[in-house]
Amino acid sequence: MRLLLVPVLLICVSASTQAQGKKKCAETPIDSTNPASPVYQECHVKRKASLRGNPPRPDFSPNPAGSTACYRADFAFVVDTTGVPDLSTVRRVSSTDPSFAEAVEATIARLRYAPARLDSTLVRQVVNFTSGLSIRTVVVSSSPSGAFSPPSGSRIPRGPRC
Repeated sequence: MRLLLVPVLLICVSASTQAQGKKKCAETPIDSTNPASPVYQECHVKRKASLRGNPPRPDFSPNPAGSTACYRADFAFVVDTTGVPDLSTVRRVSSTDPSFAEAVEATIARLRYAPARLDSTLVRQVVNFTSGLSIRTVVVSSSPSGAFSPPSGSRIPRGPRC
């Protein structure tokens, strides 16, 4: 009985070690229907697609009467082998405001990436793109000294940005 347990234990330890060496990755890409041009997740590629330059600013004007001070929109889409987003794959993952998300989505066509590589081959890759906007209220003093004191009972918010 004791001799039988040792090989079983060794097999379990070996399988556990092999599983730890692999990257965890979702197996289903956005577009798995075209075997001639498969789409890879970030964890499958040797060099992931990376944004070139700064993303364009969304054409968005927040509602001055709104209470939202932090806007965020998350998207997923495929970047092709030329570094251009495939607009037919754009999917909104989440957003804090629908109009901000629409403005961000309108900028995706102008994004450019260095394409992903699998070894030396350029490949299509799913990219996650997030855009955020934080609105801050600025109080300007009208006193000659320029000194600022917040109204009594108010506090200046501190903490992480959105």
